[in-house]
Amino acid sequence: MKFSYEGIDLTTEKSVSGEIDATSENEALRTLQSRKIEATKIHEVKERTGGKRKVTTSDLVLPLQELATLTESGVVLVEAVSALARNKSHPGLADGFRKIASLIESGENFSSAIKQSTLPFPVYVHHLVSAGEASGQLAVALRKASEQLNYDQAVKNDLRNALTYPLVLIGSGIAAMMIIFFAVVPKFSHMLDDDKPLPTLAWLVLSAGRAANDNPVMVLGGTAVVFLLVIAAFANPTMRSKVMNVAIELPVIGPWLAEQDAARWASLCGAMLTARVSLVTALTLSAESCGFTRRRQKAMGLITDVQSGVSLTDALERASLLPGTSLNLLAVGDKTGQLANMLNAVARLHDEASKRKMKQVMTLIEPIAILIVGILIGIMILGIVLAITASTDIAI
Repeated sequence: MKFSYEGIDLTTEKSVSGEIDATSENEALRTLQSRKIEATKIHEVKERTGGKRKVTTSDLVLPLQELATLTESGVVLVEAVSALARNKSHPGLADGFRKIASLIESGENFSSAIKQSTLPFPVYVHHLVSAGEASGQLAVALRKASEQLNYDQAVKNDLRNALTYPLVLIGSGIAAMMIIFFAVVPKFSHMLDDDKPLPTLAWLVLSAGRAANDNPVMVLGGTAVVFLLVIAAFANPTMRSKVMNVAIELPVIGPWLAEQDAARWASLCGAMLTARVSLVTALTLSAESCGFTRRRQKAMGLITDVQSGVSLTDALERASLLPGTSLNLLAVGDKTGQLANMLNAVARLHDEASKRKMKQVMTLIEPIAILIVGILIGIMILGIVLAITASTDIAI
């Protein structure tokens, strides 16, 4: 950010004024002092950016990796954060780190500054950083936070990429049906006025085509409204949660989503324990990351059992949150003091299993989508053919 200042040059004893770049007012004052200028007035200059791009969670992956690298290299934390505040390509991100740098300079610790910042850090980042500060392993905690954030984004991208082709296919099918309704069916709709009776399917197709051509604005507007409602429903967290809770109960999709959720739970829990976060806190944050109500309830029940004195191995077995193979690995890790490493290993196993199941799901979804679109278009074409044959007395 820029600061405008007025002051006295101690070398020449003349009044001076100007602007200076700094991450905070304190840094601006220190810079002026190093230039032997005693500031009498200083204030921030509000820059016109023409609208800042909203900061998303995915935007934070690279900055966290850079912070981890800088701190591992021995760079002072406030200087590392100040370096990120000079990001000119993303003003919103720069403003967020500028505020963090200002809070650190005013005496706040890094974890508290992250919590008070406007940047959309997940809750577990605050806990990881707090544990890293307490144990003197801040660089490790930052590295784990960036890895977990990157993993979360990868899971979302996998899901998005998996659904892209079927959605494009369905959209193309709808567009093809619209073309048939508005360009092909009208050429045969006059058959509805003939005296010859039409087969039921032919009558339905031609009637629908005539209605669509008589009210094109209503049809296209209704299609657009339905499309927007679907988008709004999936953008709504409550509705999206209900859809996902239904999806996880389905025969083929359910096991894929369960594997994906188990991988996320184990990955986050392992990262938290590696950063020396307490077991109960790690389990609590991991439970909150579960994207399905029933699995989240199981994960919360696991915490209750652990707090009541039940061993982690027995609590996991009661919760039925993970399959037997994973439970065996975690039992070994719990006994040998290598629980964090075993959780990371379990996360990798479930991640690989999730990707395999995703391919199976896509193998089924794609032909089903093609079949549905083909049937709908085939019905319209068959209706037109039946109308033609009925009007010309051709047997079919």
